[in-house]
Order: sequence, then structure tokens, then C-alpha cells
Amino acid sequence: MTKCDKTLFQSLKILLKVTKMPDQKTTSEKKLVKKPNYADILCGMGESRVMFRWRSSLWKLLWQELLAYTATFILISMVYRYTLTMEQQVQLEKLIRWCRHQSTGLPITFLLGFYVSLVVKRWWEQYCKLPWPDTVAIYLKGLVVGQPGKQRVMARVIRRTVIRYCLLAYILCIRRLSSRLKKRFPNMFELVKTGIVRSDEAMRIGNEESTEMYGSRWWIPLKWAIEVLTRAKKDGYITSAP
Repeated sequence: MTKCDKTLFQSLKILLKVTKMPDQKTTSEKKLVKKPNYADILCGMGESRVMFRWRSSLWKLLWQELLAYTATFILISMVYRYTLTMEQQVQLEKLIRWCRHQSTGLPITFLLGFYVSLVVKRWWEQYCKLPWPDTVAIYLKGLVVGQPGKQRVMARVIRRTVIRYCLLAYILCIRRLSSRLKKRFPNMFELVKTGIVRSDEAMRIGNEESTEMYGSRWWIPLKWAIEVLTRAKKDGYITSAP
């Protein structure tokens, strides 16, 4: 048995071990217990729940700017009412009217609509560019097919190994951007416990604790997946390559 075959059989054992224990939860899953949303309890459903929500809300994003704007407005109002003389108040009102007249040239609603459409377009483009492992799995099902018997089992192991490597690369890449995924997999040890990566593979990848842009080695599982498919083609598991 070659080294590649041993690696594939070891991956099959890990996958079977994971599927045999669906009820056992890791420590990270036990920690991620969903806390009750007090906004849902107090305000119910609908618009009121959205307005009184704090987590991932507009209030949490803009509370500093809103506080600065409110403080500045109160300060200007106090200065206008209790510090300026009547003549100075008249001059300030003229300045306000002039600013209001200048702002009517280009409608604010037009600028806001253009800005919102641009933001939504960029968000949708980012969403569409997210990779989906389902497409890779469908192509592998039609591409890696062995003869009935031992080859059919090995072909299934090859497909699962490639998908496992794709998911591992996806997790290592997205966990640098997603806080929820970072909490689910804070280190490589949690990935080893879930069976998505073996301990020897985790040692080859590294700790993945660097915060630099090019400090991650998330591309290594994709390189392994290409090597597995190349070896499968040489062994005759891929007969109709595109």
C-alpha cells in the first residue's frame, strides 16, 4: 500500500468516526449556547424588535457619531440663546438661511439613494463571490468514479478527502474575517477535534495565529487536494477528465 493510500484510508477512518458520534458535542459547541435575546422578550417581533436591538444594530454602529452630533447641537443652541446678542443672532440666522439655500441645489435624497445603491451592490457582489463547496462536491461525484469493489470505496474516500481539504481551507480563510467562526474554531486543536483536519496536517499548517494579511497558510489544504486528484488520475480513478 502506497503512502497516498494510507493517507486516504486514515481520512476514511476519521470520517467514519465523526459520523458514528453525532450526539457528542465538543467543548466549543457547549460554550456556544444561544443566549436569550432580551429585545425579543420585551419588544416582541416586528419593527419594534429591530429598533430596540443592540447587537449588530445601527445604534451600536453610530452611537459615537450620534452622541457627538447631539452634543454639538446642544452647544450651538446654548451659545445662540444665552451668549450672542440680538445683532449676532440675526447674522447667524442669515448664515443659516444662506447654507440652507445652497444645499437645495443638489437633493440629499438623490445622494443618499446613490450611496445606498452602491453599498448594496458591493455587498451583493461580495456575497456572490463566496465559494460554495456544493459545486465542487457535485463535480467530484461525476469525475472521481471507480470500478465496483475496492476502487469504488477508494473513490469515495478521495472525494471526501478533497471536500475535507476544501472546507479546511475555507474555514482557515474566513475565520480571519468572521468573529463567529473565530469563536467556533479559536485554534487548530478545535479543528482536530471535529475531524476536519488530522493532527499531523495541523502541525504542517501551523498555529494560524498571525494577524498579518499574508501570515495565514490557508492555501495549503487546496494544494493537498490538487495532489490527491493528480494521484487519483494516475491511478485510474478519473477516466473522463475535462
